[in-house]
Amino acid sequence: MSCQKLSRQSLHLVLNEGRGLFSLRHMDVSKLFYPSTAEALEAEARAKKKKKKNGTNKIGSIGRLPTPSIHYQPYTWSASNPYSSLCALALFGERSKNKILCTDMAGHTSVYNTELRSFMRMPDLNSPKRYNSCVAVSIPGASAHAMSNFDIDTDHSLYIMNIDPTYWCSSEVLAYDPVEECWCWGPLPQPPFFQDREYKIPLKPRFTVVDSTKICVSTTTATYSFDTATRDWNKVGDWVLPFKAEYVPELGHCLGISDGGPFDLCLLDNLSTAAGSSPPVVRHVGMEFELPENWSQVYRDLVNLGSLRFCIVNGYTIENELYECDFNPVTVFTGVELYECQQAVNRGSE
Repeated sequence: MSCQKLSRQSLHLVLNEGRGLFSLRHMDVSKLFYPSTAEALEAEARAKKKKKKNGTNKIGSIGRLPTPSIHYQPYTWSASNPYSSLCALALFGERSKNKILCTDMAGHTSVYNTELRSFMRMPDLNSPKRYNSCVAVSIPGASAHAMSNFDIDTDHSLYIMNIDPTYWCSSEVLAYDPVEECWCWGPLPQPPFFQDREYKIPLKPRFTVVDSTKICVSTTTATYSFDTATRDWNKVGDWVLPFKAEYVPELGHCLGISDGGPFDLCLLDNLSTAAGSSPPVVRHVGMEFELPENWSQVYRDLVNLGSLRFCIVNGYTIENELYECDFNPVTVFTGVELYECQQAVNRGSE
């Protein structure tokens, strides 16, 4: 299997450089995979033998991150507030993987084209969103939602939902209006769980896409589904998604990293959006690697690269053995490929 099968050739990395300044970098994802499955299996077998002999499995290194292609500073309310942050980032466009949509805390939106290295201003959100309670979902092939038959990259919709009820327009969709011939943000129905007086904002959103048309969102006590075609909400059940999951159309399942085991890649089986459905079955796919004793996890994410290949991004701090209060930051990128027997082959790079 060649890396040329990948739908995405680059992993876009947005880093906070401090004082409201962000950098955008592009990492060649082919470095995360072996040229073929056979070579990956051979390397995995050698690693197991080495681990059995030495008791450890060393992580490979790709050296320094690529240099930034641009630096970006979101809109700030005033010069006295230099820490204004981004609200949401998402790939935008079905046929093009080189466009990144970003919104800031003030609701200003723009699209960056990584090939042309240019920005295009987009309409402002109807209402600002909070970063730590915002859900951004990009749905390709959404012509029915975007109401467009244009032969340009408009067959796509981006949904942003704020699970904080203090904002008047919590849910919006960015779609192309063929009449006005422009992009616009359209308000969506409010989630029904906002009407619950005992509703509490989750510490972090747990959500996923099902069947490429429905968005599942969990509160602290239940899971709800939003149908992007009918624009209707319904309560799925009194259970919570175990983690934020990535929908994989090729499998018809959702893939995610378990909160219970920070290095467990898991599959959600039998996830239904019908009212009264039972919770999905969590199936273990594989372990990333064993965490050294002096490593502590800071963040993690799962990125779908297409063609059943993924990248797990984990940020850690390594405690200095000589100074207890001294920590060194480390980011680990792990390439994961799924194949027919639903096992995983991976290669990690530090």
